[in-house]
Amino acid sequence: MRKIAFFGALAALLALGAGTASASADGYGVGGVSDADIAAARQVAASPDTQAKLSKFFVQLDRRSGLAVQAESAKAPQVTGQPLRVFSLTPEFVTGQSTEPAGFAYLAVKTRAASGQEATVWLTRDGRQGWEASNLTTGTEEVTYPAQGGTVFTEPQINAWYRVDKGQVVPLNDPARAQVGQGMSVAAYQRLVHQQYADKLPGSAYVQQGKLGGFTPGASPTGDGSSAPVWPYALMGAGVALVVIGWSVRRVSSR
Repeated sequence: MRKIAFFGALAALLALGAGTASASADGYGVGGVSDADIAAARQVAASPDTQAKLSKFFVQLDRRSGLAVQAESAKAPQVTGQPLRVFSLTPEFVTGQSTEPAGFAYLAVKTRAASGQEATVWLTRDGRQGWEASNLTTGTEEVTYPAQGGTVFTEPQINAWYRVDKGQVVPLNDPARAQVGQGMSVAAYQRLVHQQYADKLPGSAYVQQGKLGGFTPGASPTGDGSSAPVWPYALMGAGVALVVIGWSVRRVSSR
């Protein structure tokens, strides 16, 4: 499966500790995001600015698919549903500083164009106590899996999704099954991701040698078509910094 992502004001640099809200206090349910935050984020997703970006996104999808290109105004994208909290594997868990696998990463909400095309909008803190649309993607995992409820999180390096159930990390999609089989204990999963990612965190020799280049929401395609795990967050100080990298298209291959 391939999904296409547009990166506008993205490359979310989430802080170690403060930038990724701990899930331990609320069982992954809140993540420091209030109902008022949800409402405010939805307004951003439905704003004229975000709708214009979505229209451009859908038109470019038409071009990439070789379809007849509609005018951007004909797309008339609409937000469907409420933003959902997305939790992600944290560096603290990878390094053994926490026993909780995930922390709050961003909000996600589904949108639909008049042409029937769908996209997911990622909403992140804008540094001014508000929200902004930081990513558009054709993938729906960011809303499909969190909507199931319970303790759900993603391992974005490989686009894997899991549920924590009775001390077990249970896979929800194929990349997750490739990683943990039918499931494993939280402790065993921690040992696994420590082995895979601990030497790739910010400040490591891996990063200092320039092998980690910014933010990717999943696996980074390699030259041979396989997927190389990439740590998704550059952790620098407190809060959330957003680097404007322009509008570009990146393909993310699911394993």
